[in-house]
Amino acid sequence: YFIWSKDTSLYRDARIIFKGMETSNWEPLGDWNYFHRFFNFQPDLNYRNPKVLLDMLRHFLYWQQMGVDGFRADAIPYIWKEEGTDCENLPKTHLIMKFFRAVLDSVRPGSLLLAEACQQPNKVVEYLSDGDECHAAYHFPLMPMFYKAIASQKAAPIKNILNPAVTPPIPEGTQWFTFLRCHDELSLELVYVSEEDRKYIHENYCLQAEWDFRQGEGISARLANLFQFDERKIGLAYSMMLTLPGTPVIYYGDEFGKENDQRYYEEMIKLTGKDDTRFLVRGKINWTLREAQLSDPSTFQYRLFARIQKMLEVRQQTGVFGTGSMKFVDLEGNEAVLAYLRENENHKILVIQNLSAKPQTVSLKEFGAAAVDLLHGKEVGLNELPLKAFAYHWLKID
Repeated sequence: YFIWSKDTSLYRDARIIFKGMETSNWEPLGDWNYFHRFFNFQPDLNYRNPKVLLDMLRHFLYWQQMGVDGFRADAIPYIWKEEGTDCENLPKTHLIMKFFRAVLDSVRPGSLLLAEACQQPNKVVEYLSDGDECHAAYHFPLMPMFYKAIASQKAAPIKNILNPAVTPPIPEGTQWFTFLRCHDELSLELVYVSEEDRKYIHENYCLQAEWDFRQGEGISARLANLFQFDERKIGLAYSMMLTLPGTPVIYYGDEFGKENDQRYYEEMIKLTGKDDTRFLVRGKINWTLREAQLSDPSTFQYRLFARIQKMLEVRQQTGVFGTGSMKFVDLEGNEAVLAYLRENENHKILVIQNLSAKPQTVSLKEFGAAAVDLLHGKEVGLNELPLKAFAYHWLKID
């Protein structure tokens, strides 16, 4: 069921993913070694063995029949191995996923297959194939650009990553999943982040040495910690995620600013023997404390939750952000304001976001004299619209 060899030079071109925690992709056991891409206690499955393929399918079908609606295909690029390659995104990996998809569709259509592939967008799109592989994929390269845009106070990082030359169009009926944080680190893998961007984001957001993960290739910290509990910046990040194309995913606790869990991190080091800084972003929620905070309007948690709650309410009411068209709006060279038009057959909404710590004024007269600000429930003039620092407006102009 696993990949065994006495020769540890096999698959030598496969990179070590957990740099700083693992020194090899091979782990000795007796006279043999087994292959692993992540921790040494996580051996890779041997898909060359038909029994492995059938057993995996058996597990899929069991949970599907138990009522599970979707499956996350974790670390999907590494399923198949071939000597002389980097063992990533190989053709037989796609063939295996097409097989799983075909069987799941035949047994119970509508079950979700979600690709978790930390790769360049053009490689991730291949896991959507022609609509016959995964239904959706995480947009990992977009996530760090939210942070770069806010740190640099420029719209270019978002515009560049969503340029069709970088993020290709996806097949009809498939979707991107977007996110700000997850149960892992804020990933800065050089597979899809440049050395320059990685250094810049790391310098701006890795505020404590223990947050570092994989020797600079990630930052282990909660959303609230990364933005130093600045609800304006957190709200701005949510505004971008909730209005750009895709299905947004909110990591548990981030909706009210859950902070790093130092106690859980230290407990898990003792339990596992591994100094895995990702445990900082996990752990339980103290609901007694949270309920008290969420009932007190003076708290950071209450104010942040109210912001996000309002955005989700408007997003659900309009229905334009998930699948509507998007077009970036040029604001006469103002690099600090990210603006785009979201449109479907029922609504036309102009999203304006000030990425700067300084107030801005923009002219939107090409869209009419006035519009309704959906987040604040009032009409605003478009000839000259003042924007506070890190402010965002969702303007109904139809």
